[in-house]
Amino acid sequence: MFQPKVNSTKTVYSILVVVMVIALSLTACGSKKGDGISPEYHGVKYTGQGDVETKVNVVIYNEDDILFLQTVKIIDDNPTVWKALQAISDNAEQGMLIEKDQKGQIIKVGDIKNDKEKHWKLFINNTIEEGDVEKVGLDENQPLTLRYSND
Repeated sequence: MFQPKVNSTKTVYSILVVVMVIALSLTACGSKKGDGISPEYHGVKYTGQGDVETKVNVVIYNEDDILFLQTVKIIDDNPTVWKALQAISDNAEQGMLIEKDQKGQIIKVGDIKNDKEKHWKLFINNTIEEGDVEKVGLDENQPLTLRYSND
């Protein structure tokens, strides 16, 4: 009477072992030389000179709406604010045109242009930055914010 129970237990354990071996095999096939599996980056990116990768968190908003919210990847030995913004400006699917003046100040994002009352302000690490966007450097995961306001 106990014989069928023993055979079914062996069958269940055998199936579990086979499933575990297959799962481990598939996991091993997905990795390469000890590196973890990492998905290809499909967001906005700038490719310049060099191979240093820097990701920055960018938010662009006007008084009412968020116009852009994404991590931008900069592949360049000298990542700057302008390179991040240029990546957004050059991206046909997710971006919007961003313009600066000769002093390196943002003057237009999309259809919204500076005027007498309101203008674009740049914040890095939640601190206002008034330097030339081509010269302001960026670090990994640094928050970059462009805000259109009158303050």
